[in-house]
Amino acid sequence: MKTVYYAAAQFYDCGLLDQLIIQIGSCTLGAGKPLSPRRLLSPTLRLASVHQMGAGMAELRYDVDKRAAD
Repeated sequence: MKTVYYAAAQFYDCGLLDQLIIQIGSCTLGAGKPLSPRRLLSPTLRLASVHQMGAGMAELRYDVDKRAAD
């Protein structure tokens, strides 16, 4: 799964990413992995929507705010 996240970061770096859709679930882990190998600072991400998907699951949609990078 790590390569999928890093590929998304590469699309972001090239300005080819319009939206991130992240599905998260509640569970207990001893450690975690970052979504991206670095912080995504510019252009900024804007939370567009949050939807509950059953008990303990949520889908977050972020739009890439390309206006902020101009």
